[in-house]
Amino acid sequence: MAVAAEREAGALLQSGEWRQDVGSYGVPQQFEKLKPAKWPKDLWYSLKVKDGALHVQAQKSNIDWLNTIVRQIPVADDQGILEPRESEEYDPTMYLRVPAVVLKEGPHPLYIFKNGTPTLLPELDYQYQLVLDKTPFKMRVQNGLKGKNGEPYGEGATYFIEYDGKKFEYPLGYYGWASKVMGIADIDGDGFPDFIIYIDGSNSGATFILLSSLAKPGKNSATASLHSWGC
Repeated sequence: MAVAAEREAGALLQSGEWRQDVGSYGVPQQFEKLKPAKWPKDLWYSLKVKDGALHVQAQKSNIDWLNTIVRQIPVADDQGILEPRESEEYDPTMYLRVPAVVLKEGPHPLYIFKNGTPTLLPELDYQYQLVLDKTPFKMRVQNGLKGKNGEPYGEGATYFIEYDGKKFEYPLGYYGWASKVMGIADIDGDGFPDFIIYIDGSNSGATFILLSSLAKPGKNSATASLHSWGC
């Protein structure tokens, strides 16, 4: 599994399986050194796709969703063996915490592709020229490894995004031909597109959030990501 080396600015959580084993989510890098009970309870936003929009809501006092996740994280017994905990049903709502960014609450229209949906399996090396709320931008997906005939064959999915005369590169890892745009919307209110990307590969995968307000021209890490464990 290949991912960007830089530490991400935020953390991403979602209800589901948190057994810390094959087929479950892994603890975000922001929380790797914290006991689950010590995970921060403030500054979280919920992100939910509904009716062609990405709905953003600050979780100012509601931490019930966080408790359901924390209760699932295995706890070590006296011998240091991780004991499995209770599992929760899958919920598509994502929870994002980026202390450096204040998100804009409310519904944010999603970019709708020609297929009539906000999702897209992008063609590799194709330059998409798109417009979100009168803001033009470009998007291209590349796989880092290619054979002699130019066909992608390995890890190294990279997203290239352009807007406002600037170019941004996101080396996200995993397998480029299995990446999917889950949604594009301006959720941080700066007038530029933000991305939700899912990349699948080798029985594992990850969801990535890319916020334009934290991007700088050149290479960037994802703002936050949530990884599922493979074999």
